[in-house]
Amino acid sequence: MNSGKMIAFFLLSFLIGSGCFAEAPSPSQAKPSAQGVTPAVSQPVGQWSEGWYKGADGYEKAIQEYRQTQKAVAVYVNVSWCPYCRKFEKGILSSPIVKDFMKDKIKVSIDPESGAREKEIVAQYRIRGFPSFFLHSSKTMQAMQLSTSVSPEEFIKNFEQAQK
Repeated sequence: MNSGKMIAFFLLSFLIGSGCFAEAPSPSQAKPSAQGVTPAVSQPVGQWSEGWYKGADGYEKAIQEYRQTQKAVAVYVNVSWCPYCRKFEKGILSSPIVKDFMKDKIKVSIDPESGAREKEIVAQYRIRGFPSFFLHSSKTMQAMQLSTSVSPEEFIKNFEQAQK
């Protein structure tokens, strides 16, 4: 990509809003550490992920649980290199009120870069940037994307409205 296009892309992504739109660094671009190259973290980090299904296997289990309980399914799509994903996790998903609200929900976290099955699942959502958060209503199972750039209180309000 030439520098003019790169600058235009950066400015456009800045104007559109928060979210990661760049490609993930290749393993050869990983940051060096004291012991060599630091591998990318493929699992979600932080307290927020307790009770969440993970990856393609987790997605299948979440769908099975939905079929048994008819509860809504929350799908969080993120990648290890995305600073906006970490901000969403720390500011929203780790918030005590959101954690309490989400404790009885079916939740799955998927990193499309962790495998081919994950990539196939995420492709269905037509992701334009990271993080992306979807709610499948318990009534229709249709996916509705929720904003990740809100306060914990707004996140809960948007989640409740999407369930109706």
